[in-house]
Amino acid sequence: MSPPVHRPKATGDRPRVGLRWLVALTLSGLVVFGANLGTVTHEAAVSLPAPRSWPGCGAGAPAAPAATVGLAHATTLILADDAGDLPMSRVHSVLAANLASRFGPVRTMETSAYRAGMLRRHRALVYLGTSAKQRLPAALRHDVLAGTGRVLWMGGNIDRLTTRDRFAARYGWRWGGLSGAGIRGVRYKGALLSRNPVEEPVRAFTAVDRRRVKVLGTVVAGDGRTWPWAVRSGNLTYVGEVPLNSAADDDRSLAAADLLFDLLAPATPVRRRALVRLEDIGPQADPRDLRAVGELLFRKGVPFSFGIVPVYRGPLPDGPGRLEIRLKDRPEVVRAITYLLEHGGTMVLHGYTHQSDGPANPENGESGHDFEFFRTHFGPHRELMYDGPIRGDSAAWMDRRLDAAAAELRAAHLPVPRIFEPPHYAASPVDYRVIARRFVARYDRGSYFSPAWKGASPASPYMYEQFAPYLIRDVYGSVVIPENLGMVQLRPSGPDRGSVESIVAHARSQLVVRDNVASFFYHPFLGTKPLESIVDRMRRLGYRFVAPCDL
Repeated sequence: MSPPVHRPKATGDRPRVGLRWLVALTLSGLVVFGANLGTVTHEAAVSLPAPRSWPGCGAGAPAAPAATVGLAHATTLILADDAGDLPMSRVHSVLAANLASRFGPVRTMETSAYRAGMLRRHRALVYLGTSAKQRLPAALRHDVLAGTGRVLWMGGNIDRLTTRDRFAARYGWRWGGLSGAGIRGVRYKGALLSRNPVEEPVRAFTAVDRRRVKVLGTVVAGDGRTWPWAVRSGNLTYVGEVPLNSAADDDRSLAAADLLFDLLAPATPVRRRALVRLEDIGPQADPRDLRAVGELLFRKGVPFSFGIVPVYRGPLPDGPGRLEIRLKDRPEVVRAITYLLEHGGTMVLHGYTHQSDGPANPENGESGHDFEFFRTHFGPHRELMYDGPIRGDSAAWMDRRLDAAAAELRAAHLPVPRIFEPPHYAASPVDYRVIARRFVARYDRGSYFSPAWKGASPASPYMYEQFAPYLIRDVYGSVVIPENLGMVQLRPSGPDRGSVESIVAHARSQLVVRDNVASFFYHPFLGTKPLESIVDRMRRLGYRFVAPCDL
């Protein structure tokens, strides 16, 4: 993983940390498609494989999570404050809805719209207390205190349910003030999970009756002090903050994701599944590398996926004659891809060219380096800045690009995947909705936008990336296969990013989620040893590797 990307702060909005692996890729000089440029030997006698169908997981995708659609009582209700910082409240609502979708249908609404009896008519309630200005409806206060349904209360306004004494008599604990200085992280199920120091303070407690209250997690301060972070008593689970804006692979948002199991599916058995995706496979890939990693994974009984880019375009500085190669012109590469399909691989479409056709975006216009569906540039300190949609972006533009990619795959006698991965995990909201319409699933960390963003540059302060630890259906309508561990970098940017050790460490942190999916990606030109090490070490942690369509 690369260092956090700095985004300038916008009024009323907190910048998110995201796409850290991309900066490492760019700054390390990692040349994805060009790594083997000029090294592939092509035999004149080699031809494309004959067209064929690929049943099963080869071009398959997972089903939607928790198919309980149509039952009102199976719907989770999420309340988000509508006073104060409304854009940030809506961001939290989106992130919470995405995580809760793992368990079935979700309904989101503003706090002030709550009406009597809603708690009883829903599977459970998740309340996001983000505004000190919010007035709680009397019906909400009555229903929560009456115990008519299960409630997960995150953040503020717990002191507005009733008086301190009545609350303590009902639940066995008393709230205290806010504390945010010097917090190292949150200890949950024995793991110390990270926490971005710029987050809002955490609610403290003045008294907890351990005979009546179960402490689920604790805040750990730099000076060794600890206090409860999350507690459960009766029908109420309370978390002293809204821990949804994840800042790292092992963020305390993992604990929030796990708490949803207690709320929505407490009988869920423990299960440890893992995914590995081979990345950036295009016309310039070395077929020997592809076969080597495919052979390793097949020999070890590891299903996998691989991201395909059908067309390679060379750097812009090469001028009008810059190199352009299509998969159908590299039959040796296509045969290696066929080998992957025959040996446990699931194909994922990873864009059309993995670069945009205009100016540098942000590097040099070469496939594998640049963004395809979102405009970016480097700031004065070479920090990555997100600007907005590609010029001319529209649903029709996106459809044409996807049609062109599908045509190239058919021309190479390859299947058209049912899973899509946006290059560098970035697309506009319009593009995301087209992807949801055309593909069964998406494979990435989605970017979600604050309503405070009006489409102008910069977009960075209004973008929020989510490290989901399991399969979800997000607000764009896509079933989202998670990627949450990062990649092995050619030159790791730090001791906790981009190395075999860091990926395994993040996988260990994710064990706090009782039914998790730990997922990483890998570039075949790095050889087989790092990949084999990760697979073996994750298996020793208890993970079982599965194909995406088996999630």
